[in-house]
Amino acid sequence: MTAVIPSGGDCRYSSRVAIGAVRRHPTTVRFAPRRPEGLRHFRGLRHSRSLRHIRGPRHDGLAKTALVFLSLTVACVSLQAQTPTPAAPTTPPETRWFLRDWTRVESWHYFAPTAGGGDPDYTDVANRLQVGIEHRAPRYDIAGALQYVQFGWLPANATGPGALGTGALYFDHSGRTDSRQVYLRYLNLRLKSVVPGFDVQVGRFGYTSGAESPSGDPKIEAVKRLRLDSRLIGEFEWAIYQRAFDGVRADLDRPRWHATAGVFRPTQGGFEDAAGAEITRIDLITGVVNFKPGSVLRHTDWQLFADRYDDTRAVQARPDNTNQPATAVDVHINTFGSSVAGVYPAGSGQIDLVGWIAGQTGTWYGQSHRGDAGAAELGYQWSKAAWRPWLRAGFFHASGDADATDTTHGTFFPIMPTVRKYSLSTVYGLMNLDDVFVHGFFSPSPKLNVRVDLHRLDLSTAADRWYSGSGATQNTGTTFGYAGRRSNGATSLGTMLEGSADRTISRRWSVNGYAGVMKGGDVVRGTFAGHWLTFAYVESVVQLGGAVRASAQPSRLGRSSSRRPPMDIRKP
Repeated sequence: MTAVIPSGGDCRYSSRVAIGAVRRHPTTVRFAPRRPEGLRHFRGLRHSRSLRHIRGPRHDGLAKTALVFLSLTVACVSLQAQTPTPAAPTTPPETRWFLRDWTRVESWHYFAPTAGGGDPDYTDVANRLQVGIEHRAPRYDIAGALQYVQFGWLPANATGPGALGTGALYFDHSGRTDSRQVYLRYLNLRLKSVVPGFDVQVGRFGYTSGAESPSGDPKIEAVKRLRLDSRLIGEFEWAIYQRAFDGVRADLDRPRWHATAGVFRPTQGGFEDAAGAEITRIDLITGVVNFKPGSVLRHTDWQLFADRYDDTRAVQARPDNTNQPATAVDVHINTFGSSVAGVYPAGSGQIDLVGWIAGQTGTWYGQSHRGDAGAAELGYQWSKAAWRPWLRAGFFHASGDADATDTTHGTFFPIMPTVRKYSLSTVYGLMNLDDVFVHGFFSPSPKLNVRVDLHRLDLSTAADRWYSGSGATQNTGTTFGYAGRRSNGATSLGTMLEGSADRTISRRWSVNGYAGVMKGGDVVRGTFAGHWLTFAYVESVVQLGGAVRASAQPSRLGRSSSRRPPMDIRKP
C-alpha cells in the first residue's frame, strides 16, 4: 500500500496523503555568525529596511552556549583525527544544483466588515524562486540556497477590523502592493560521525519539530508528517517568505532511540518582506528524545520534548485579553510534552493513532504563565479498496485565559509553528481553541490526491480572544506574529468545510489547489456584518536539478544518487 504525504507548505500538505513510502529531508541546524559588512547591500536598495530589524545586542547566554557547543565539537573532531578511524564510506562525493519555482494565485472573500471597514474581496498573485547547490561527501555535507519572492496586486485596503486575509498581512508588512525580496534561504554545514552516531550541523537551516528523527517505518512517517510536524516549531512553509533558523544542532543516534538538541534564532519571514535577517531578540533552545518503533511500544514512535523560548523584541504589541499596551515583548516560556504516532495492521488496512500533549510554565509580560494543549486522533485506511480511502477523526484543545484581571496568563502559546498544517484556511490559530474534525484522503489515480476536511471550531473560553498567526515575523515593529479579535462573550467560532487536490503533471511539474468555506458563529457575528468566508488558491510547482560533477552512481535529474531528497532543503 502506498500513500503519499507532501512535505511542503502548499496544498500537498493536505492532499497528497497515504500511508506509504515517505522520504524525509534530513534537518540541519546551523549557527550563523554576524553578517559581514559586504552583505549588507545584498538585498538591493531596500535592504536598509531589513537592517533596522536586526539591531540590538545579542544575548550573552545564547552566544556562550553556542561557543561551548562549537568548542566541544572542535575537540571531538581533533580527538577523532588522532585516533584510528574505520575506512571511509565508498559513496563518492557529489555536487548538485537545484531550482524550484512556485507560482500561486489567491482569492479571498473574508467576513464582510461593518461600515467603514476594509475591503474583504481581492485576488493577488505571488512567485517564489529558489536556486541552490549542495555538496555531499562521506564526512560532511554543505548546502546553500537563495530565494526571490515577488508579489502582484496585494490589497492596499483590506484591513479593519484586523487583517482581512493573508494578502492584507503581506501588504501591512511591506507597505506596497508588489512586495518583493531576495535573501539567503539556507547555508549550512553538517559534520557526519564526529564520533560514531553523533552529527553536528551549523549555519542557516530548516527545522521542523516532530520530525527530528525518522522512525524507519514509512507508514508511521506518513502519519507524523501529516499530524505532528511543526506543531510548535516550523518553517512557516506555506507563507511565501517562509522562515529559517540560524544556530547549532546535534544528533545522537542509537539503535533504540535518537536524541536531538538545538540552540538557534529564527529569521524574519512569513509575511515579512525583510526576510532573511536574523531575529536577534528571540532565543530558542530545544531538546528531543525519540524512542523508535519496537523499542518501547510495537509499531509506535514515541517522543519526549522540551523547549525554551525567550523573546525580548522591540515590538509594540501584546496579543492577549488584557488590552494593555506594550513597548516591547517580554515573554519567557518553557514547554514540555510528549507525542505518540502508531500504525497497526487491522483487517484489509491499517489503524493509525496520534496523541500529543504539552504543558507550559514561565512568564508573560510580567505575569505568571500556565498553558496546556493536547490532541487525540484516530484513523483507518483501506489499502486494497479503490482510491485507497483514509478516514480520520480527532480533537484538538489549546487553553485560553479565563480571567484577564488576575496575575496568571493561561493562553497556550504555540511558539512558532507552521499553522497551516492544522488550519488550512489560516483563519484561526492554535490558541484558545477547541477543534473537532473529520478528514478524508483519496487517491483516484497515482498522480491525483484529494483531501476533504470538516471542522467544528469553538473558543476554549469566552473570556479570551479569537487568535490567528504562526509566530514571530519581525525583530522590531508593531506586529507580534499573533493577533487576537474579541470573542464578544461567545465561544462559537464557526464551521469550516474545505478541500484540496494535488495533480502531478510530470516529474518536474505539479499543480495543486485549495478551496474552503466557513460559516461564522456568534464570535464572528459580534464583530463582522457578514458571517460567510471563502478562500481559494491554485499553485504551480516546477522543480529542476542535476549533478554539477559526474559521480560513480549516475542519478536522474533532480534526484540525488542515493535517491534521497536534497539535504535540508524542504519542498515547501
